[in-house]
Amino acid sequence: MAYITYQIVPHDNGWAYKLGDTLSEPYATREQAMDRARDVASRQKIGNGDALLAYPSPDGNGWKFQPLETDKSSSRL
Repeated sequence: MAYITYQIVPHDNGWAYKLGDTLSEPYATREQAMDRARDVASRQKIGNGDALLAYPSPDGNGWKFQPLETDKSSSRL
């Protein structure tokens, strides 16, 4: 199974989601960035794979990971 991983990271006095070296626009809260990353990841078309959302652990120790289902339809957006 192929995974793409979105990370939630601090960015411009807020939070952003990141894929590879590309950052989204900043959001005021980590929760807003996570909600937007979930939305974006759910619309990815990566065959039979899914996306993985990574975000800093609330206790500050490492990362948490959340698998996200992606669009597996054969239609094009």
